[in-house]
Amino acid sequence: MDRKGFIGASEVSAILGLNPFCTALNLWALKTGKLEKPEEATEGQEWGKRLERVVSHKFAEKHNVKLIAYKKRFVHPTMSFFSCELDNIIASTTEIVEIKTVNAFDWKKWDKPDELPAYVIVQVMAQMGLTGRTKAWVAVLCGGQKYIEKEVSFDAELWSKIEQAVKDFWENFVIANTPPLATSDDKETLLEIFPKELDAEMLQNYQDMENDIARRQELAMHIDAMKEEKEGIENKLRQIIGEHTGIITQKYTVKNKLQRTAPKIDFDAMKIDNIYGKYATDNFTRVLRITLNKGERDV
Repeated sequence: MDRKGFIGASEVSAILGLNPFCTALNLWALKTGKLEKPEEATEGQEWGKRLERVVSHKFAEKHNVKLIAYKKRFVHPTMSFFSCELDNIIASTTEIVEIKTVNAFDWKKWDKPDELPAYVIVQVMAQMGLTGRTKAWVAVLCGGQKYIEKEVSFDAELWSKIEQAVKDFWENFVIANTPPLATSDDKETLLEIFPKELDAEMLQNYQDMENDIARRQELAMHIDAMKEEKEGIENKLRQIIGEHTGIITQKYTVKNKLQRTAPKIDFDAMKIDNIYGKYATDNFTRVLRITLNKGERDV
């Protein structure tokens, strides 16, 4: 099947930056034909596919249910480019069963109480949203010998965010043929999708970004040190002034007067009195956080 014409449920996590195997840029390159996905499956993918039926039988046996391989394609009612298929549904129910097989090194990411990898949660949430279902199971075989399963309930708020993210990605990047921002995992993708004559320019832009980030981190360190020094000086002045309202030097007047500030609100007490939720509203902002990648930290 040619997957260029639509976004599948398993690809949503790449748009959100949560997929460990695919970036937003890589997905864009596949959807716009800049890159071609290999048709021939790797040996690991082949065995993973073979083992999916084994995992399905295990789930059915454990829960004493019948699983139906449900290969109908579900399409979003207003976004024809957003669709999915399901691995299985439980017969006589509307519950989904998504099957996964992962290598032995990944089992610790799955074997946590009430937790699933973020990219899997996003996938099954997209599947539930597209099919109108409210419950999904994820059954996984880790390393061919450890079976784990988790239950996921539909979250309308997350589904709404998924819909918007897919719409924005398709319209702003795929249709507009404009690449999303590259990440540190996109070096090879950048070299593959852009013509050779642009390689030097692209790599220079990438290096410039690395330099800007390094400079930003250096400035942040200086700012923190200067802020600490500033606060130390202010505390020293307060100690000298003591209980007086201020002090005058030859060049400066320093005041340390008591003044009224905004009242302090006891949010914990408001929650206990069940009035916090009546007036509190969610407020979102984008926070720029920069960390060193693995392998770049000093040993």
